[in-house]
Amino acid sequence: MSGNTKKESQKGGFGKQESLQAVVFTDDFVHDLRPADRVFPSTLLPIISCPLLDYLLETLARSRVQQVFLYLSNHVEKLKTHLDSLKNVLDKSMVITTIVSDGCRSLGDALRDIDTKGFIRGDFILIRGTAFTNVDFRTYMDHHKARKEKDKNVAMTMIFRNLGNIKDSVLKNESSYVVSSANSKKLLFYKKCTPNEKKVEMELQWFLEHDKVNIDTALFDTHMYICSQSVLPLFADNFDFQTMEDFIRGVLMNEEFIDSRIYWEPLINPEYALPINSWKAYQMICRDILQRQCYPLVPDTLPLSMRDFTYMSRSTYKHHTSTVSKGCTLHSEAIIGEHSTLGENSFVKRSVIGSKCSIGSNVNIYNSYIMSGVKIQDNCIVTDSIIFSNCTIENGKKIEACILLPYVKCSSNYSDVFLELSSDDTVVHTKLEQLFEDDENYSSILRNDDSKVDFDDASSMSSDSSAWSAPSSRESIPLAVLQDDNDLFLSEVIDSLLRGFEDQLKCENLILEINSSRYAYNINIRQVSHNVIKAILRLPLHHYSKIEADSKNQMKSAEYFKILKKILEYFNPIIENYIKTENAQEDCLNAIQDVVFTNETLVKPYVIHLIKYLYDRDILVEEKIIEWYEQDFFSTEDAQLFNTESDNLTQEEKRCISASMRKEMAPFINWLKEAEESSDSQ
Repeated sequence: MSGNTKKESQKGGFGKQESLQAVVFTDDFVHDLRPADRVFPSTLLPIISCPLLDYLLETLARSRVQQVFLYLSNHVEKLKTHLDSLKNVLDKSMVITTIVSDGCRSLGDALRDIDTKGFIRGDFILIRGTAFTNVDFRTYMDHHKARKEKDKNVAMTMIFRNLGNIKDSVLKNESSYVVSSANSKKLLFYKKCTPNEKKVEMELQWFLEHDKVNIDTALFDTHMYICSQSVLPLFADNFDFQTMEDFIRGVLMNEEFIDSRIYWEPLINPEYALPINSWKAYQMICRDILQRQCYPLVPDTLPLSMRDFTYMSRSTYKHHTSTVSKGCTLHSEAIIGEHSTLGENSFVKRSVIGSKCSIGSNVNIYNSYIMSGVKIQDNCIVTDSIIFSNCTIENGKKIEACILLPYVKCSSNYSDVFLELSSDDTVVHTKLEQLFEDDENYSSILRNDDSKVDFDDASSMSSDSSAWSAPSSRESIPLAVLQDDNDLFLSEVIDSLLRGFEDQLKCENLILEINSSRYAYNINIRQVSHNVIKAILRLPLHHYSKIEADSKNQMKSAEYFKILKKILEYFNPIIENYIKTENAQEDCLNAIQDVVFTNETLVKPYVIHLIKYLYDRDILVEEKIIEWYEQDFFSTEDAQLFNTESDNLTQEEKRCISASMRKEMAPFINWLKEAEESSDSQ
């Protein structure tokens, strides 16, 4: 397991004080990932070619958990076989005990079974079978124990993740209504959000008994809980507690009678947690891993079977035993697994190719998840699909928004269907709307709303074996690929900041979004600082166009600066985060000039005020401002670095605008020089 675990265990901390134990359910007893439950338990679901269970065991080892109880209730033999395969790589300091109850069908029954068998002594970590995380559980256990010193009747501490703005999030159906005491984080009310629900009844008593009450609608349950030993007897005494939601509701409704309380803790930044409750969540976790948001659980480092991957540009990875033929393109957010082959002129984007897969020539794969042992013959197109192990797609076939169970052989084109083998080995297909008949949003389960690559021309994209995403001819690249990554990154930053300003989101969350986009588009740090400033300066235009959507009036310069001042104040933490070095200051000043080139009448009159604002807040220093002022406009090298949007202007036009802007700045520059000389003389 992790090479760092032993080093960490030698340090002081919770692990030396008391044995830390965890209960992991290998099945979540809720089958939202249909039809995967027919193939394996939720903990054996492949995540980037590695079962979810391997990630969980790695995280528990890093948290110095000494005792892990794995509760096996479904596909028991497959789980035992997989655990046997891990014996030589598991951390020896972590003892794994299996509890087998084949046929157990609810979380409540499982916990009652564990209570009867008497395995648990003291507080423990409870993890449901769909949880993915990289958290340090010791921290949350310490919070739980500290809380117990103040309230001995603490039954459980839930770990919530804040989604921020859930309006357009693919996880909006996973969010919950959470009412809690602002001071103690004691849970007062908890309910999963339901579509189109308009009202939630609030108890007057909550507001009378607590000085401050928090009402959150963007939190979701990570399926990880820190439990006191009293949780097990509570389940044992209440047979109507079948799910975790039943338990939470029962404790909150009967708090005085049961004499137990539930608290919650927020996920600590930058830790990551996501329960894989749907195929959309599965898609999100795969992309987040490829974008390195789940570090150290990323392909080129951990866990277990995922070593020997090479991290390349644009969030792409290649196992050292895989073969990528001439003319292939791993475009972005793509990975090719162990001993897999990719034929000539094939194209892969936002997709996972598992181990021992054979992909033919001129194959196009987009937004799909190909598990181990799959064979895709020449000239096929696979989009928005889940292909389970050992399937075969015959030459020239098109598979769109489909789910294929193991050993299916596709000899026809399919769209929006679920395919499986019948008892007589014939392929049976069922419409996805029937498989997900109780899900109103079934059509969005696999399809991606982003603009897709036009695969009609994808075969002309080529790269040699050392340049996995470097096409040889830009004229032959599809339109979606031709669009410059720097422009795409800038567009995403503007969208994030505009949403953050309008919804008043925390700047630290927006910084995480920007960093995620940076890694997705392989943007260097100088381009990031340049584009962040450019996005902030362009934000008033976007904000004004939304609030004045019905007006035909053009924005005036004074209106621009009035909005800009509010935006600068709000995003000051973001500016300070990215403008720290001398190079970043130069990038900031060049970004201001670039915006002036494209919006001269609006921005130029207030450049002096803008630069003084940044100077007064110690973001820019006088030496760098004077040095930049005395330079000519962008050099050829700078223009290549930032790929500015002012290329439609001639060199002479840029020179004139730059000279005019510097003329207006002259009084401020003279003042800076005088202040610098006065300081030197003193």
